Amino acid sequence: MIKLYVVLAIIFGAIGIAVWFAFLRPVNQQTGYGTILNKDARAADKYVQHQPGASRGFRTPTEINIAESDVLEIALEGRAERVLYSTNTVASRVLGVGQRVRVTYVERSFGPLWHRTQVLDVQALEP
Repeated sequence: MIKLYVVLAIIFGAIGIAVWFAFLRPVNQQTGYGTILNKDARAADKYVQHQPGASRGFRTPTEINIAESDVLEIALEGRAERVLYSTNTVASRVLGVGQRVRVTYVERSFGPLWHRTQVLDVQALEP
């Protein structure tokens, strides 16, 4: 039985290291320039979270409000992929389709298996 626990500890430890490597390890922020290709308005919505468990207590679902937002599709210079950035509607008033922007982002990857560009901030270059 102890061998099973050791094997499980090694497996879960390896999974923990892989998660840290892909999502949590410190990476350098990069800055690039791009053009907004599309601006998609998302309406306000609600997410319903149900409480799991076998308890017979009175538990009602929790409604979580999601604010309306604008999703920007940006083409970065020198890169084939397009990135997405979600922002609130007030901040996106100064951003329009065809406008040049400065993008601050980080690149997350898990070797050749998975790659993602995570946009941290978008700022307009021209008013």
